[in-house]
Amino acid sequence: MKKFVSCTAALLCLAGSHHTLAADNVHFSGTLIAISCTLPDSDKDITLDFGTVIEKSLYQYQRTKSQPFTIHLENCNPAIAGSVNVTFQGIADSELTNLLALDSVSTAKGVALGLELADGTPLAINKAAPWVPLASGNNSLNFNAYIQALPSQIAARSLTAGDFIATSTFVLSYQ
Repeated sequence: MKKFVSCTAALLCLAGSHHTLAADNVHFSGTLIAISCTLPDSDKDITLDFGTVIEKSLYQYQRTKSQPFTIHLENCNPAIAGSVNVTFQGIADSELTNLLALDSVSTAKGVALGLELADGTPLAINKAAPWVPLASGNNSLNFNAYIQALPSQIAARSLTAGDFIATSTFVLSYQ
């Protein structure tokens, strides 16, 4: 959940004049909210390195093995919100629309990044994961990521080797 506080003030000064006009009032507003958990700084920018992915392996199995990653939530107070879900936002692949497209700087072509829950249940990009109950204190949200070859690229045997990057922003929602 993102909250923005805005402040607007206007002053008008006339160039070459000794007169100054100013607004009579300045109003500040915002919303103070209570969030059930805090996110540690170490989890605000998570990096998952797949290392080397063998092209021949993708032709044979269509995807890599899952790589686990975790979002840690600290100091949770279930009295404020008893559950949380996560939405991984990003640009969906045009062929595998539930998967994350590679960033344009990637030199590898023909693959996308998939997400799943820790138990292997697929998790579509831009769709909320199921709600997870929160315990008091620290909680861990466990996920997996994998690289999957696009079916059209497998059929044409046209994967392009190179470096790849895919970027997603995760949004935590509480209820």
